[in-house]
Amino acid sequence: MTGWTDAQLAELSGLGIGELGRRFAVVTADSLARNPAAATPMAGMFVVDGKALRFRPRFPFTAGMTYAFLTRAPKGHTLPTSRPLLLTRPAAAQRVSTVVTHIYPTADRLPVNTLRFYVHFSAPMSEGLACAAVELLDLGSGQVLPGAILPMEPELWDPRRARLTLLLDPGRIKRGLRPHTEAGYPLTPGRSVALVVHRAFLDASGAPLAAGAERRYSVGPAIRQRVEPPSWRIEAVHAGTRLPVRAIFDRPIDHALGLRCLTVIDDAGKPVPGHSTLEAGERSWSFTPASTWNGSAYALLVAPELEDIAGNSVTRVFDRDLTNRDHRPRPAEPIQLGLTGRPND
Repeated sequence: MTGWTDAQLAELSGLGIGELGRRFAVVTADSLARNPAAATPMAGMFVVDGKALRFRPRFPFTAGMTYAFLTRAPKGHTLPTSRPLLLTRPAAAQRVSTVVTHIYPTADRLPVNTLRFYVHFSAPMSEGLACAAVELLDLGSGQVLPGAILPMEPELWDPRRARLTLLLDPGRIKRGLRPHTEAGYPLTPGRSVALVVHRAFLDASGAPLAAGAERRYSVGPAIRQRVEPPSWRIEAVHAGTRLPVRAIFDRPIDHALGLRCLTVIDDAGKPVPGHSTLEAGERSWSFTPASTWNGSAYALLVAPELEDIAGNSVTRVFDRDLTNRDHRPRPAEPIQLGLTGRPND
């Protein structure tokens, strides 16, 4: 028998000694139906209580979603060894309020070798639904681009489950690999596409989104150069003010990495308190200090893992041409850009 002992504890009861000794796993029924071999077990803890086996997940069960209890094959095998026991969470009274707050990149034009998208939500979301709820459409034909978004098990969520990272198939982006040779790029230069998030995507309470969302793009040529911070235009510090400093890029920068990999430091090498933001199209970055700029020799520290939207970083080209000397990786060291003095013209 299966059932719920409280809001976040699932139970298999009436098990024999032999059954209690088996290796169990809990997966969403949707992921099991799509691909049993790739269904990723939920993180959580199993506890034996008499003849009952109880499971408490690391992240809450989703109201209205069906879960599968299955016995796992011996180590090294991925397929379940028996028919799963299905258990559906009771549907809760739904308060439809979650929305998509942002879709990145915000640039209107994407390189054909764009690597990833980010979708931000106003509240935590359910896992295991992204494959069905997010699509990349060709606007000319109105058709879904087949195989463009790489299915991920598990999905790539931030710890709060409010930001979803979507990868375009890297094997189709890197020239010379079999997926690229057979299927080509996920995107096509000269075409227009839309990343569409359907309203049926469920939040963590099991409620659908208040509305669907989409962002449209045109597709242009590939970008295959390292990110070169020395080529950026820097609008420098104005001592005695709290005016922001800005860095203007030569291409769109990855949104998540742009916020994490750029730091203003003082002449002692310590981070300056303040607030940074990536501006429209991820083509520029600004930083406003928490207090007035003084006479320190400020600098912008660029971490080597910073990437553009095609996955090219400060240290290497994502789709590297081994015959091109300019594509050779450089040492994974931060780059420091001075911020003191007159703004660049």
